[in-house]
Amino acid sequence: MQPVSEPPTVAARPDAPEPPAPVLLGPNGTVLRTDILQRVFGEPRPRVVLLQGPAGHGKTTLMQQIRARMDERDAATGWVSLEEGDNDTSRLFGHLQMLLQSVEAQSASSGAAPSAPKVKAGRAPRSDWMVDRLDRLEGEVALFFDEFQTLHNRSILDFFRTLLERLPERVTVVIGSRTIPEIGLARLVVNHHALVLRAQDLRFSLQEATAFFASTEGLALSRQELEQIHGRSEGWPAALQLYRLSLGSPSVRQSLTDIASFRPRELADYLADNVLGLQSEDVQGFLRDTAPLRRLCGPLCDAVLERDDAQRMLLHLERAGMFLRSLDSENYWFKYHTLFSGFLAEQQREQAPERVQAVHRHAARWFADNAHYDDAMHHAIAGRDFAHAAEVLDHWATRLVMDGDLMTVERWYDRLPLDEIEARPDLVVKVAYSLAFLRRRQKLGQVQAMLERQAASKDPELAARPSVVRSMILIIQDDVSGARDVIETVDLHAGDATGFRAFELGAGANLVGYLGIAAGECERAHEYLSLARAHSDRAGAAFSWGYSVSTAGVNLMVQGLLQEALEKFRQCIAEPRITLDESVASAVLVACHVQALYETNALDEARAQFEQFHDVIRNAALLDYMALAYIAQARIHDAQGEPALAQERLDEAESVAHASNWPRLLRLINWERVRRALVRRELDRAQSIASRISAAPLSRPEGWLPFCEDAEGDIIGQIRLDIAEGSAERALARIGEAMTAAIAQGRVRRQIKLLILEALAHRALGAEKLSRRAMQKAVARAAPGGFLRTFVDEGADALALVRDVHAAVSDAGAGSGFEQVRDFTQRVLAISGVECGASSVLEGAHFQPLEPLTDREQQILTLVAQGASNRRISDAIFVSENTVKFHLKNIYSKLAVGSRAQAINAAHQMGLI
Repeated sequence: MQPVSEPPTVAARPDAPEPPAPVLLGPNGTVLRTDILQRVFGEPRPRVVLLQGPAGHGKTTLMQQIRARMDERDAATGWVSLEEGDNDTSRLFGHLQMLLQSVEAQSASSGAAPSAPKVKAGRAPRSDWMVDRLDRLEGEVALFFDEFQTLHNRSILDFFRTLLERLPERVTVVIGSRTIPEIGLARLVVNHHALVLRAQDLRFSLQEATAFFASTEGLALSRQELEQIHGRSEGWPAALQLYRLSLGSPSVRQSLTDIASFRPRELADYLADNVLGLQSEDVQGFLRDTAPLRRLCGPLCDAVLERDDAQRMLLHLERAGMFLRSLDSENYWFKYHTLFSGFLAEQQREQAPERVQAVHRHAARWFADNAHYDDAMHHAIAGRDFAHAAEVLDHWATRLVMDGDLMTVERWYDRLPLDEIEARPDLVVKVAYSLAFLRRRQKLGQVQAMLERQAASKDPELAARPSVVRSMILIIQDDVSGARDVIETVDLHAGDATGFRAFELGAGANLVGYLGIAAGECERAHEYLSLARAHSDRAGAAFSWGYSVSTAGVNLMVQGLLQEALEKFRQCIAEPRITLDESVASAVLVACHVQALYETNALDEARAQFEQFHDVIRNAALLDYMALAYIAQARIHDAQGEPALAQERLDEAESVAHASNWPRLLRLINWERVRRALVRRELDRAQSIASRISAAPLSRPEGWLPFCEDAEGDIIGQIRLDIAEGSAERALARIGEAMTAAIAQGRVRRQIKLLILEALAHRALGAEKLSRRAMQKAVARAAPGGFLRTFVDEGADALALVRDVHAAVSDAGAGSGFEQVRDFTQRVLAISGVECGASSVLEGAHFQPLEPLTDREQQILTLVAQGASNRRISDAIFVSENTVKFHLKNIYSKLAVGSRAQAINAAHQMGLI
């Protein structure tokens, strides 16, 4: 290998100016941007710094200088260079996890150990897990995000918007981007929390350009030449570097005046051509051959170019300033500047296009062999080696699907020919899982046709291969009968299965558990959901874990065990992997948690959960789970005096139902509109909405009832309408038939709803005694689980009956057996704002929290009662505001209230304050 050529020495000239003293130089002759650094570190100190400009404006170099200054201040720093693949949320949040771990390790090594990093996720905006971990650190923290323009996923941009709004005061975020990202910078700038430096700010001044050229030994320029170069380049840092490397060519020096008409890109190409011409043939060949590589390392270049000295060449190129920078402290990975690699690649395409393709193919093989699958896919497709790309994706997708990284599978599927995919039956299955759970209906059609052709194969093993995924697709399409028929052909009890097969068996067992709930076979559902967990554990599949927990929790709710379900959801939702996931696993878990929180009247927490995961639920949740979440959220808006927002949520769910071809979801949404109209006593409107609901029976096995219809749906909706229309006897007949089935199947939650409606039907007929008896039964079955909102949802008439039940038991003494009923009805009436009457006011000892308050929660409750804000409370007890919010959510849940005012009222009644 020959060394990189250095520019020839140029004799000093008498008119060459001395570099001005204020301009300092950093490593490798870089100019320290002191003016910009002063703005970044001056007062008021910005929490967010955006460096925005086209390629070649020195954004990365300036970010490195800011990081060096942060290091001098003993700040903990972390760096992420973003790529197109980071629009997959699972991948990006994996990077953010590693970023935080690095920052926490630095903080700990400096003597400022962070608090325990476990985060109670899902209780605030989605960025809260990151804010909480940053808030625990002592000292300064600086996070750097380069190439930010590659991010376009709306959910990710919203995450960063919220993160930047909530940054702790000691944390600085520095962003390098070619465009202005949509992350709410305008408001931050107005509030002096953000500093935006655009291309004109990043350009070198004449003074800086003078110092830049003066740093090159043996190169002397006259003031006139310096002014010409600065004027031609407009201070563009990349062009100045190209000038510095190419001024050893007499033709460049002589042409300073002639190139005045060049546009910026033409100037860059002209100068780069001269830079390349100054190098030896070996160096030129190395530069051109490696230009197509997105990133480089010695072993990769050796394998691609069949040499053994690539590492030394890379180090020489970096030291010579040849637009190559190291990506790590070990100088293992390197990357060319975009402008220079683009110029080199264009030259190579013109001179040796076959060599470009060969480089891509060799690189794809090396990256695949070294488990860098994203790079392998990029280079295999760039080299048009689609067969190899499909093989790589087939291998990689095994892990991607099990981890829920479905968008990555979709991204590469979009770039492969369909015949290469269909030629690999296992890959078809993995792609089908990804597209199905991402609800990519149009794309799924072609893949589903491939699965059907496999299923029709004469080879029994090949025909059976897609059975599980076919059943999953059918259930996503709400074809319950079809899904059952297919999954029944699969033996789900293979205890020795591992890897992807174990993942599939877990998915199939989850499906059977779901079907078991619909069939009213709760014990069978429990058995298969436990089997699903065992399969998922053997597979190491995080993706199906959340789904198993969600469905198990639903099974408990159906049986009336709301508190057990709520505890299961809380434990699961606290896992950081759920906060960072955007797949069906997190969508269904959060949807179930929202419903459970709503039932216990934890309205603020349920609302925060829904808003935090809104996009995930809308884009990834299955029909029944989506119905649970959206109907619960609409009711929360109504309860909090926001009927317009409630209508918006129902309209949005209706839109998803149309887009997903889910007629059953449309029926559920319209029955919810009927309920809302009846609660407001708008019978004509309710009848009009009901008339638009199809009377055709739903296609599913007889006696089956999906869990989202446990307390809603066609039968419940029609019973409500019968009572309102004066057909109470017909309503009682429907109730009797439905109650028989509900008791036989152990559907306690459905029994509670049917008993409430039975009480209303008897009341409509004037049978007061029967009405109170039915309501008392409903209360007795609801009280152990704490199903509070299910009574409030039926309106004023139901609440009047609850008050009657409360009055009937209010004078019963201790040991009468009515304590639980009395306390429960007290709670129902308290959250609905209905007065119990003087005769039914309870002593505090009879009205206790669902769970005892901790000492810290008692302390915070006392401060709340004194009118203290979250900030005052955090100052008083020396914790962060986020910790105060976390404790408040727990207090609301334990007191079965939804706001501060209700908490204070309940605490007074309980004698807690």
